[in-house]
Amino acid sequence: MGRFQRGAERAQAPAARRETARGWYWLLLLPFFGTFFPWIYNTQDPKLFGIPFFYWYQMAWVPISVLLMVIVYRATTKRGVR
Repeated sequence: MGRFQRGAERAQAPAARRETARGWYWLLLLPFFGTFFPWIYNTQDPKLFGIPFFYWYQMAWVPISVLLMVIVYRATTKRGVR
């Protein structure tokens, strides 16, 4: 019976609010605004290895977005000893 009681106590207790640095989430807007206005990067030049700017600019945002996601994840997630 004690095994189930513990789960019941946990269900009735209010969820503890996680303390995170929410300012880090603002970084996730950079990829959005970097690609949201295509008239800014809708051009052929400069070319990179023969690829027009329009294409390589958008593809450059893929690793940039991944890097930003990793930074935000690490900054906002509590990692304890397992």
